[in-house]
Amino acid sequence: MESGRHLSCRSMPGFDPLALIDACYAAAVEPETWSDALDGIADAVGARGAVIVSHDPARTAQTLASERIADVNLDYGVGGWWQHDTRIRLGRERGIMRPGMVTVDEMYLTAEEKRADPFFQHFIDRHRLANLCAYVGADPMDRHTLSFSASRDVRNGPFEGAEIERMGLVGPHVIRAFRLTALVGEMRREAEGLTSALERMRAGIVVLDVRGRVRLVSPVAERLAAGYLALRTGAEPEAAEPIDSARFGRFLADVLPERSWPRQETILLRRRGGGRPLYVEALPLRGADPFPVAGAGLGGGVVLLLRDLLAPSTRPIEPLLEQLGLTRAEARVAALVGRGAAPREVAEQLAVGESTVRSQLKAVYGKLAIRRQSELAVFITRLDSL
Repeated sequence: MESGRHLSCRSMPGFDPLALIDACYAAAVEPETWSDALDGIADAVGARGAVIVSHDPARTAQTLASERIADVNLDYGVGGWWQHDTRIRLGRERGIMRPGMVTVDEMYLTAEEKRADPFFQHFIDRHRLANLCAYVGADPMDRHTLSFSASRDVRNGPFEGAEIERMGLVGPHVIRAFRLTALVGEMRREAEGLTSALERMRAGIVVLDVRGRVRLVSPVAERLAAGYLALRTGAEPEAAEPIDSARFGRFLADVLPERSWPRQETILLRRRGGGRPLYVEALPLRGADPFPVAGAGLGGGVVLLLRDLLAPSTRPIEPLLEQLGLTRAEARVAALVGRGAAPREVAEQLAVGESTVRSQLKAVYGKLAIRRQSELAVFITRLDSL
């Protein structure tokens, strides 16, 4: 069922969604409080505990769970049971695990199928768990999905409508705060050399203080922001395209922590003079200053993630193209054009003449035995997905 933010569940006694959401964002900069934040949500939906799981096979074993189900989490991760979770397999096969979905066990297996399933027999039953309700989110940085799940005790029955609705309301924020935890963690590990830590990230990072003033800008962000945003340390960022100025101002006012909870968390900005849009996502910094060593004074601020929607979200494919006989310059052109950039845009980005780009593109077509840009787009998309 698709998640929705309905006002009905907010007014229910004992359920304070803003307090639960704030606790998650506070945990992003104070990770030791994650267990309490997850327990609070588990209580709100009548569950024993809650857990966040990445569906990236390289990270699925690295889960984050509330203390009340620490033994379950340890067995699931270190014990290797994540490799046998029938729900993940069926979710992929049936297309159930789509970002924005709230799922329950009944969407995967019937009661009879559960009784015959080894994962439920030897893991779920042994830990005396019953139904599970999960919100499915996505990490736009690497396209892998994540789930935030609450597990019922065996004594309780299925999740009810109001409880499922609550998961859909807080779930998106739990996933975003979890992503922010990793981001802040990497920044903290190199607080003395913050710039080098940010350079290794695939998104451009702009950190604003509680008043919305620019405090930190990564080199990637400086490059991505050109033509889209004016970023001056100590001043609020401004949209470069006049038609976006008022809209971006409202976006910033909405995401600053002292305001009411954000209604809009992402925005697309036009490039001054034309070109493809820039994706901007806001992640609140709740709690204490995440960079006390750097003396940045950023407690309560906002992190802006800047992303080029047509840039690769996986490893570079240029080396693969070079294996097919393309030169390094031709490989760069093929990758950019295949992702939707016009020859003129490629020429501007690579600082070469448009005629040079068109000549290299002609060579690419010949070496790859293709005749039109649509065929190149299909080919590059498949390489990106490897």
